[in-house]
Amino acid sequence: MARSIFITATDTDAGKTWVSASLIRSILEADIHAKALKPIACGLDSEGKNEDIAALLNVQHLQNLEDINLYRFQQPAAPSLAAAAENRSIDPSQLITWCREKAEKTDICLIEGIGGLMVPLTDNYLVCDWIKDLPEAEIWLIVGCRLGSINHTLLTLDKLKNMGRSPAHIILNATNPTDNHRLEPTQDAITPFLTEDCQIQTLNHGAEIDVAAKICL
Repeated sequence: MARSIFITATDTDAGKTWVSASLIRSILEADIHAKALKPIACGLDSEGKNEDIAALLNVQHLQNLEDINLYRFQQPAAPSLAAAAENRSIDPSQLITWCREKAEKTDICLIEGIGGLMVPLTDNYLVCDWIKDLPEAEIWLIVGCRLGSINHTLLTLDKLKNMGRSPAHIILNATNPTDNHRLEPTQDAITPFLTEDCQIQTLNHGAEIDVAAKICL
């Protein structure tokens, strides 16, 4: 059975795509059949491209957007708003089915979410509902370590706990060069609230997960 990993975050711009790209690169270099998906993307440039999709396509040496993406919208906004601006909508059932079909065709499937847990995909369907509907997927939580990150992390952990879920891995990512010093204090602050089986690691700004394949096995 394929292994699914849902990559979510405490907030937007926490480094989900950076971690996903680093992770899939290491897994593929270990000669493991894997794919990284970006099912929903908001924000297109003048050529109709999304930088997150482009990054994941590039690292996997793929050309076809449909290989990793189902919904993409022009406006850089919450998916429910971006979709409404185009008179479109996200179908949660289609989203879940698509994710599972993609996962079945590989050994490890990374599913990169969008924003944090409470980002609305429709008027009544949030990222946390997406996660609920994929109970087979383990959760990796990316924390953008900046001012406020401890609060955002604990709120996210509390929401996951109320859902009956907990992250398998937490990656503390310094989103700016000046935030490297926040990594250790953030780790110390959140560790008492983690389950024993939750692994945690830190990434200085610009660092990649060079042991990602070992972590996944």
